[in-house]
Amino acid sequence: MALAALVHRYTALGRVSIDRLDGPYRISVEMADDSSSTADLVESVDVSPLPDRTHGAFALSFAGDSGGADGETPYELVLYAGMGSPGMTLSFDAVRFEDGSVDRIAGHFKVLLDQMAKAPDAPVSRLNILTAAEADTMLRVWNETRTRLTDDICLHQAFEAQAAKNPDALAAVFGGDPWSFDKVNRRANELAHRLIALGVRPDSRVGIHLEKTAGLLIAILAVLKAGGAYVPLDPQYPRDRLARMLLGTNCEALITGRTLERILPARAPHQLVVDEVWGRPDPLSENPVTEVRPDSLCYVIHTSGSTGSPKPIALCHRGVLNNIADLNARYGVGPDDSVLALSSPSFDMSVYEFLGLTIAGGTVVVPDPESGYHPDSWLDLVHRHHVTVWNSAPPLMELFLDFVEITGDARPLPLRLSLTGGDWVPATMPARFRKVAPGLEFVALGGATEASIHSTAFEAEESTEWSGGHLPYGRPLANQRTFILDDRMMPVPVDVAGELYLGGVGLARGYLDRPVETSERFVQWSYGEHPAQRLYRTGDMARFSPDGLIEILGRKDFQVKINGMRVELGEIESTIAAHPGVRRAVVVSRVAPNGHTSLAAYVTAEPALAPDHASVLDSLRARLPKHMIPSSIEIVESLPLNGNGKVDRLALSSPTKEGVPAPREPAEPAEPDRSAGPGGPADDGKWYRLVIDAWLDVLGVDHLEGHDNFFEHGGDSMKAIRGMVRIDRRLRLSDIYEYPTATALVAHLTAVYGECPSSPS
Repeated sequence: MALAALVHRYTALGRVSIDRLDGPYRISVEMADDSSSTADLVESVDVSPLPDRTHGAFALSFAGDSGGADGETPYELVLYAGMGSPGMTLSFDAVRFEDGSVDRIAGHFKVLLDQMAKAPDAPVSRLNILTAAEADTMLRVWNETRTRLTDDICLHQAFEAQAAKNPDALAAVFGGDPWSFDKVNRRANELAHRLIALGVRPDSRVGIHLEKTAGLLIAILAVLKAGGAYVPLDPQYPRDRLARMLLGTNCEALITGRTLERILPARAPHQLVVDEVWGRPDPLSENPVTEVRPDSLCYVIHTSGSTGSPKPIALCHRGVLNNIADLNARYGVGPDDSVLALSSPSFDMSVYEFLGLTIAGGTVVVPDPESGYHPDSWLDLVHRHHVTVWNSAPPLMELFLDFVEITGDARPLPLRLSLTGGDWVPATMPARFRKVAPGLEFVALGGATEASIHSTAFEAEESTEWSGGHLPYGRPLANQRTFILDDRMMPVPVDVAGELYLGGVGLARGYLDRPVETSERFVQWSYGEHPAQRLYRTGDMARFSPDGLIEILGRKDFQVKINGMRVELGEIESTIAAHPGVRRAVVVSRVAPNGHTSLAAYVTAEPALAPDHASVLDSLRARLPKHMIPSSIEIVESLPLNGNGKVDRLALSSPTKEGVPAPREPAEPAEPDRSAGPGGPADDGKWYRLVIDAWLDVLGVDHLEGHDNFFEHGGDSMKAIRGMVRIDRRLRLSDIYEYPTATALVAHLTAVYGECPSSPS
């Protein structure tokens, strides 16, 4: 495309002054004051350089030329305004800009001049630059998503309809135990009637502290049938955190299992052990009739909170059912489909696994708690139960694909649909998945827990390649709306970064019993003639492409995603700071070359009470979930500061900066420890080499000794699983926790499996 020039005649009239413009110049413009003429333009211009500013990619020229002496310009885009000329010329670098982009910029400049003429005393930062057509497209056309998906019903009523329609169909599979829709429905009714007798009613909260089994589905349905909202309490979370979650939601009752009964301090007025409820004489098994409505609460899920306490998000039936019904209708999910339940009950992707598939008449396949942490069991279950829908955060998907690729399993997977979200989705992921699941429909989903699971979708077509490193967020789903606004809450133009706001039927009520935090994140908003509406500010920085596709650019605050779970760095810092002897704690995130995000903590200590790494780690493990434990903790004398006297988090993200210990120099690979004794590396150097190589890879370190603890060198549960895949498919996650050093793990491998195979088996 040849270099082009656009000439625009402006009709903005009146005296205008620009006190400050985001660029290298201070500009004064005096427009003709003869309002009868629409062709009068720039009459005089005064330009003076702004101090301490560098030239950017945009410049203004008032020489009357359309270029320099040699025809070259150091700028990508230049606006030429001749001193006596009745027009302005916009010249641009055709390599950097497309005609459409320049048309928009020219339109923005025209709107800006019009606005300045109408409000000469207004600061430029308060003026709008969007054309009417652009604003209408972004705010109305791209958000035309209204459609009727369901009747005015609740989640459990949609399940009851399936149970009445196909009572013998398979609703859930756990181990070798199949559960029909009728059996699940009757068991859920028994438990629901017990809850109603205990006083559970619409909007009552009921804690569910159960492992992932078919019993979890029954308990969820029972709470909903009783009219209440369930509060998932993942048994894998630390006791202290679970207690705070239970206390903070003021639960009316707690449902738990016999093996878990004593793990969690009972803070609810009533406690039910599911093992003792079923099988009671003369149970009430008919569907309960309650006052619950679509706008009643259905669940309260916690996310990480910046104040150090988990934030309870209160969701309603209407929004959640809308999202589930939309996904099922959009991708044809029905009775012939099944999904593998991989997500934690405390992560809202689990809602689609347990309720989404069953509401469609499909089956949820639940791995047992032990083998469920290993990709080997996932592969077995996918084939054995002909699983057709994959639903997980990208890190679990990547683990699964790593395992399938490493083992070289040539059987095509029966999966036909992949739903993923909650974290960055590598652009290479769809092609990788289709190599093992031909014809797979790959969908990347975006949104927030505060907006009922998912708000946007991007369908990665097999014929279309995405040029970025990660897949975009896509476009709004049914009955949902998306806006990208600046700090003034004004819409930003296409290709300009702003904060993503979500609206529509999926919005939560807010944060349970936290009005201040709710008012900060859920806001009333209007623009021009568009009606006022309630929006959720996500904190995600994003931009629109010219066709309305949303691309996420990163976070605006100190919030990150770890393995798909939202983490407030402030909560981790607060937890570390509460440890005796800690003066200050700062946590930063780092992205490795392979795209994995990890956390690093830096701690300054009281001189006489300096804690050691082990005690800080133990304290964190007692209070935070595994995905929130930093991969490294450095105790430093001081923290680097920026020019404003604040902690320089960018410097902390680069460990060679001042105040931060430099990483260890690369060392030669460790030789097997020949002094380990019987059962150790001396008995099988191949096992030792295999373990060390796998751990060096997943931990991203240069050297490990046989006695080094995997978890004290940055290991976590996800890295442990990656290591297991590389070492031996027969390993289990519990083995890594029980034998956390290479020496101990090698002794275990040798004792249990004998000689090391030539490659991972």
